[in-house]
Amino acid sequence: MIEKLDKSRYNLIKWLTIGWAIWFGGFILKELISSQIIFGLVILIGLIGWILFSVNLFNFLRVGKKVNADNRLKEALNNEMYELYKYKSFYWGFWTTIASTAIFIGISAFYILPALFVCEVTLFLGVLSTLIAGLIYNKG
Repeated sequence: MIEKLDKSRYNLIKWLTIGWAIWFGGFILKELISSQIIFGLVILIGLIGWILFSVNLFNFLRVGKKVNADNRLKEALNNEMYELYKYKSFYWGFWTTIASTAIFIGISAFYILPALFVCEVTLFLGVLSTLIAGLIYNKG
């Protein structure tokens, strides 16, 4: 059961990552599109990504609740390595957010950028890098 839940956690993180990339990537991309047909297609694909993200987030929280309810599962799955991987993932997300902010500050010296676009891209990259790092660390 421990191996099954560990694999389930990895798969949920994988689908969370894919859902986030499709949903929020489409959310950012829709601002740059002028064609109505492509705009509608991007909205539809983004909606699919949002559903995928939401369903897997719900399942991820449900698995976490199941693990925390059983002390034996909690000790086996939420061990020191898992905690280390979690902190390393947030480390990568933090530094990606700092780096993207610094890049946008540098770009803003030459071009005027919409603040909402900068915030959306920074948020997208920060969360995506955290999820990807979580996938990389949890696979090993």
